[in-house]
Amino acid sequence: MGAAAGELSGPDLRQGVKLEALPESEPFVGHADGEVVILVRKGSEVTSVGGGCSHYGGPLGEGLVVGETIRCPWHHACFSLRTGEATGAPALNPIPTWDVEVVGGRARVTGRRELDPLDPGGRRPTRAPGVVAIVGAGAAGSAATEQLRREGYDGRILLIDPDAAAPYDRPNLSKDYLAGTAAEEWIPLRPAGFYEEHGVERIMTAVDSIDPRGRTLRLRDGSAVSYEALLLATGASPVRLRVPGA
Repeated sequence: MGAAAGELSGPDLRQGVKLEALPESEPFVGHADGEVVILVRKGSEVTSVGGGCSHYGGPLGEGLVVGETIRCPWHHACFSLRTGEATGAPALNPIPTWDVEVVGGRARVTGRRELDPLDPGGRRPTRAPGVVAIVGAGAAGSAATEQLRREGYDGRILLIDPDAAAPYDRPNLSKDYLAGTAAEEWIPLRPAGFYEEHGVERIMTAVDSIDPRGRTLRLRDGSAVSYEALLLATGASPVRLRVPGA
């Protein structure tokens, strides 16, 4: 079992641990430099990531290793064991990874690495549309926006939503914030200026109609925008319980 994300347990992985102590394809929890660190062995290869999910801090030491990824036990966010990249919702940010050396039958972490959440790492698409329009600035729309930049897309991105405050953490807003246990600064998914910094154009109005043949969106404010690729990420309306007292 893994420790809670901020609770240290297990051996000091700076000192190393015998390979035979590491179960195949299962998280092994230890610590280094005051942080929870996880080792995962596949054969003679060992990878290492931080112990806390970047979504709500779930203990990845209690998570599930699937191929080259590890999944959080709380909300099933998925991360690459090699890069720390968030490869599956609901996490948006990567987790740290650690360099590991295997010498004399022992695995030892040697240094911590960070990953810029939008760093393309030299990737550039060979073919890409000139303008991508994303309708809906919730978690799905904002995650798609970030993934485009992470994959090296450097064209225009239009993020269209009438809610000027989006994107924000809806589960937190509807639960802990209303209960008074979540601070207001926890609610936005990204800080002010984040999208401007990464060249994303926010259009704060609704879309009234789509002309797919002409690749044009008609907006509520009377204007129109053209696109080459369109993503509809408007979510869904909640299903209301139709019984007395609901």
